[in-house]
Amino acid sequence: MSTESLYLVKLQYKTGLVGSGSMVLQLAVDPVTGSLNGRANGAIQEGTQHSPTFTSSASGHMHATGLNGVTKVAAVTGQAVVSFPPPAIGSYLAPFTASFAVDNEWNGKGSFSVGDNTYQCQVSLAD
Repeated sequence: MSTESLYLVKLQYKTGLVGSGSMVLQLAVDPVTGSLNGRANGAIQEGTQHSPTFTSSASGHMHATGLNGVTKVAAVTGQAVVSFPPPAIGSYLAPFTASFAVDNEWNGKGSFSVGDNTYQCQVSLAD
């Protein structure tokens, strides 16, 4: 890790499959310690008429690999609040995990899980 100051990164997780989940992961990165803290927002079963959405806290660590193709690997965990779509009312708590392996431009692969739903994704910087 470098000795840069704290910075923010916003990552988009997409499966590329219709009806699958997606997520945006916003993280504050401390390059000195490798610690990550932030928030995840996404949808489970995206593409359905009314997909359940979630928001979660996220904290974990990032490590430098020293490799050319994959320069950073990380994992975060948290507790997601999953909201039922209309016409249902309510929400529930579910465990949340996410991981990624990316290059210096933050492009690579990753996965995220909300409760029993797990999605393998392409990871890139979000707009």
